[in-house]
Amino acid sequence: MGAGKSTVGRRLAKKLGWNFIDLDEEIERRERQPISEIFRKNGEPHFRTLERLCLRDVCSSSKAVIALGGGTFIDPENRDLAEKTGLTVWLKVPFAKLVDRVKIDGTRPKFPDQEQAESLYRTREPFYALAKVHVSTDDSTPETTVDEIIGVVRNS
Repeated sequence: MGAGKSTVGRRLAKKLGWNFIDLDEEIERRERQPISEIFRKNGEPHFRTLERLCLRDVCSSSKAVIALGGGTFIDPENRDLAEKTGLTVWLKVPFAKLVDRVKIDGTRPKFPDQEQAESLYRTREPFYALAKVHVSTDDSTPETTVDEIIGVVRNS
C-alpha cells in the first residue's frame, strides 16, 4: 500500500507494450463491490480465497504486469505462483514515507490507524523481501523506478 504498485505497474506495462492488471481492481470488478465491503461482509479469509483464485486466473495472462495487493505475497501458494509465472519486484518504501502517501483514516481494512498500519508493515516486510528484485521508491519518480526495473530485466 502506497509503494506505487499501480502507478509504476501501469507505466511499466505501457513502456513494455504489455497489459496491466491490478489484482485488487480485478477482484472488485469480478465481485462488483469494493474490497472494504468484501472484508466487512465476508471477512478476510473469504477475501483471501477470492484473491488466490483471481491470481491464478490473471497469472495465465502473457505479457502482463500484475500489481499484487498488499497481502497477496504473504501467502506461500500465491508467492510460488508469482515466482513461477513471472519476475517478482518489491517496491520498497520506508514506513514514514508510506504514511505521507496513504491516508490512515479507517477506510482501508488493514490500515485503520497508524499503530496497526506500522505493525502490518513490519509483519509483511520480510515476505516482500522474498521478491527477486528490490527497487527503492523512496526518492524516485515512477519513471525512474520503471527504468530501473527494465534495466534489471534486461540484465538478467
